[in-house]
Amino acid sequence: MKIKNTRSALISNYEVFDLVNDRISYQKQIQQSQSNVDYPEHLRTIQFELVEYIKGTPTSTQSEDQVKAFLQQIDRYSLTLGEKVQVLNLRPKSAVEIYLLIEECEERFSEEDLDNILSIISTTLPRPDEDDDGIEEMEQALETQ
Repeated sequence: MKIKNTRSALISNYEVFDLVNDRISYQKQIQQSQSNVDYPEHLRTIQFELVEYIKGTPTSTQSEDQVKAFLQQIDRYSLTLGEKVQVLNLRPKSAVEIYLLIEECEERFSEEDLDNILSIISTTLPRPDEDDDGIEEMEQALETQ
């Protein structure tokens, strides 16, 4: 593979995850059909570690349909591509997290806009770690104090 133009595009963790998994599948097919082909051990190590890292992030549960729905709905806000990718990768759950991801957020968006952005995130990109058990445990801990 030859890189024609470095940094010509930003891609999300979902796209990286999908690409690496496709590449791993392709490599396995080639190795099964051609026994003399061997991929370097360091390449397989990097691929494995990358997949394991992404499995531990909110990105691991995303689907192509979710990403498309998110991008369509968030399009009405003037976010840069980098900001969209960051929101997509990290799936912020609070306005504070959005302030950290979006440059000059307080100047560009009202509180209502931030609430709408959070609503879009929670509906189009649901997180498996958003369960009621964690909320109940937090409420119980606050009551005992």
